[in-house]
Amino acid sequence: MLRQHEAAAVTPGGMEGLQNRWYNAVVRSLNLTSAAFQLLQPSFVVPQTNLGLWRYGQEIPQRSLTANAYDMSLDRFFDIYAAVVGQLNFPESCFRADIGDDTYEAWTAYLATLHPQPSAQQLPSLFLVWAMINAPTVANVGQQDLAEIALIGSAQAALEPYAGPDGQPAEFGGSYAQLIQSLAHGITTSFSFDSRTASGDVSGSWTGGVDTVSDGLWSGAVPGNRQSLLFSRSHVQASVGVSGLVTWPLTPGPWYDSSIFATAYADPATPPWPDPAQPAWDAVFGADGSLPRVMASLAVAKGIDVTVTSDAVYSPLDQAIIETFAPLGLWPFYLPSGMAQTTVSFGPSSGMTIRTVSAPGTPVVLGGNVQAIGAFLGVGAG
Repeated sequence: MLRQHEAAAVTPGGMEGLQNRWYNAVVRSLNLTSAAFQLLQPSFVVPQTNLGLWRYGQEIPQRSLTANAYDMSLDRFFDIYAAVVGQLNFPESCFRADIGDDTYEAWTAYLATLHPQPSAQQLPSLFLVWAMINAPTVANVGQQDLAEIALIGSAQAALEPYAGPDGQPAEFGGSYAQLIQSLAHGITTSFSFDSRTASGDVSGSWTGGVDTVSDGLWSGAVPGNRQSLLFSRSHVQASVGVSGLVTWPLTPGPWYDSSIFATAYADPATPPWPDPAQPAWDAVFGADGSLPRVMASLAVAKGIDVTVTSDAVYSPLDQAIIETFAPLGLWPFYLPSGMAQTTVSFGPSSGMTIRTVSAPGTPVVLGGNVQAIGAFLGVGAG
């Protein structure tokens, strides 16, 4: 089911307003696109393993310009895919009905004369050649039926190594070691942010302006708490250095067959869907389905170095609170202690300076590019 906040856009303000301006600055400065990009916070891979990287491919992105990296969706892409493909079926009886009883009897008699028997993948072209001579009026429909039968069988066989508690993990887009190698050749760039001049208009983005912000000044802080509101309403500036920036594709591994999944999306009829289907087409691909969109790729950096300044006036108590929670990670990347070094200092009468430097060897996942499921499958906008 879609999350509650997907229902409608809300009027930006406070931390959300600041976040929208930050989102636009990141997209513009790093040559990303608001038609697809989603910020992820906190911005790091946990754990630093293949599974830690592949979890991003498993995520079903929420409809928000900002997503909490700790808030994993209950549904996983692999599980939804396997549930759909595992139940698809094209009964022999349907093939027989499409080509007619007499043609079916003649076709099966012909097959019995062949040694060795052709594979399921060979049958579609073999039937087309045979039927163009013996039953030309059903040559195309029969060939299409056999092709779908072969496609379903092949896709279901590809899932077998991943089934059950001892199945191998579903891989996406290469290994963690390959990502590290790629980051060594990524782009190094820098940009500045100014909350007074940055645009906060995100109405033209892929969410239509929906941006659900769950954190305040520090990771886990309520966006509306006093320290966060003072920060969001102040003049916030940032100087950002990004090294080793790459776009990392989250291409599903050999367990995935794009053709059969596109067929299942485009054709909700029986066959290929069973009757009853569990899950049904609507439960997966419908308006309130479990798979409205996927994370197609990530924007990953080798490291980041950001200095944030605010002219907010904080009391000694507020300063002590911020310093206490700083190890959890501070805006805008919320990198916790161990993943980054964060320092915070205050002026004698006003102002705060935050510097966050990511730890060497810790990839920083700035966000990802989201695609509607129909666009991902190449059969529509989704």
